[in-house]
Amino acid sequence: METPGPEPRAAEHLSTAGSRRGVVGFKGCSPASSYPQQVSYLVSPPGLSVASYSRVCRSYLCNNLTSLDPFVKLKANTPRSTAFSSHGCPTCVGEHSKDCLPSFVTTDSCPYDASQCYSSTLKFQAGLLNTTFLLMGCARGHHKLLADFHHIGSIRVTEVLNVLEKAQIAGVEPSSRGPAWGILSGLLLAFRD
Repeated sequence: METPGPEPRAAEHLSTAGSRRGVVGFKGCSPASSYPQQVSYLVSPPGLSVASYSRVCRSYLCNNLTSLDPFVKLKANTPRSTAFSSHGCPTCVGEHSKDCLPSFVTTDSCPYDASQCYSSTLKFQAGLLNTTFLLMGCARGHHKLLADFHHIGSIRVTEVLNVLEKAQIAGVEPSSRGPAWGILSGLLLAFRD
């Protein structure tokens, strides 16, 4: 009897804060048995949220997620925060040296239930692949969003909180009042309500 080898796995990452979005994907092999797609919140709204998508499969080209529908459905089934405060926070998702330079960072008003400004550097590692990006926006507190998750599936997660300057969080005007959403990965999804 032949022993089955590692199975294909897919992990993609789309993050959004305000109107900003970024996508990172990981694909490779996993010793885990096949299982259907799984989508759930790791950190729920309001404010920045994190959701996870994972799938392990065994057929040719089976790990080819082609849309964000699993996250759209998850978000659609989540109560929305409609009351926004006059407090705003800088928002950005992307690389420090490209997407999140000061001239590209926007400011959004915060939901009353998530009026603390949050900023962290997130690093995801899967085998020899890795990516690092900045995540900024409104949250329920300035603490690690992923404190309970050092691994999401086979992806290693490192989160380092960044210091926000008082000038970044005081007296800012919102650039957008509409809800925005996004994704962090395993697939992971970051939302802002």
